[in-house]
Amino acid sequence: MTTVDYGGWLINELSLAVSDLVNPSKRVSILYFASALFFAFVLFLFRYGKGAPRRLSALFSWRLWWHPSARVDYALWLCNRLILSLLFPKVITTLGVVTWLMFQLREVGLSPLAMTIPDWSVIALFSLCYFLLDDFSRFWLHWLMHRWSWLWAFHRVHHSAKVLTPFTVLRTHPVEGMLFYGRSLLVQGSLVALFVTLFPGQVSLLMIGGVFVATYVFNICGANLRHSPVPISYGKTLERWLISPAQHQLHHSAAVEHYDCNFGVVLAVWDRWFRCLQFGSDQQKLRYGTLSTLDQAGVFGQYLSPILFLGRGLNGRQAGLIKTSLVNGGKAKARETTQAKPE
Repeated sequence: MTTVDYGGWLINELSLAVSDLVNPSKRVSILYFASALFFAFVLFLFRYGKGAPRRLSALFSWRLWWHPSARVDYALWLCNRLILSLLFPKVITTLGVVTWLMFQLREVGLSPLAMTIPDWSVIALFSLCYFLLDDFSRFWLHWLMHRWSWLWAFHRVHHSAKVLTPFTVLRTHPVEGMLFYGRSLLVQGSLVALFVTLFPGQVSLLMIGGVFVATYVFNICGANLRHSPVPISYGKTLERWLISPAQHQLHHSAAVEHYDCNFGVVLAVWDRWFRCLQFGSDQQKLRYGTLSTLDQAGVFGQYLSPILFLGRGLNGRQAGLIKTSLVNGGKAKARETTQAKPE
């Protein structure tokens, strides 16, 4: 690649990154931020009347958007875009995975069903299966990232944010980005291959502007405020089924009593089954971060931190803490407490 080629590639990738701000398939879309604000304002207006604007005022502070932690969010977003475009082969697409899996399914003798099922039934079944499998797989991978030390080494980059903004969702290590991209390919490819094999010509997703309808509704209804200083609780009844912004903020809390809770993205049922669900509150006041020097690190320090973290290894006391936390059902992040001393 010549200097000119690199320049064109850089400009193209940065342009694509900026285009995420108006792309309805991206969580950082301005559309979702505006709709989240409207959703929160209406909800707070109903609950607190004239106090609604005050509850949203933190979102309009330059101290939030220009906080050193927020600036690291922006830098990681752009740097990850460039790194992943080089490291992750773009030839590995959902279509390629589907084609390979369909070949494997036919090799083992799977063929179209003999019975005729209405198209709407196939579409509804496929959409439901996709939503459930996609949501559970995101929960499970996220859960593993807190349970397995080598995965936590990378995921702790996301938890090092000291303030939360909608861009914090993109505050990840490239390794985590590749894992979640691989998860998406596997889920989509497996379901599409299975349904296309069983119901050829009848499969499609329920989409709105290229976005799965359940994800679209979730994003419209305040998802962007999951990473924000504004706690929004759905109430205990609804939070037993759906993860609210306040619940996800508890997940980011540095308080020991909140360690390893609320891993879900949309549904809260997975957290209930794994016994790690906690309810949120509009009144909660939280401190964020890992309580380690990683919280002050820049982009290079964030990228390097997993190597240093894993390089130190686990001594007997740390291994015991992890084992005990797993047995007790959800304090695996105690390993971070042992790392809270200056590194």
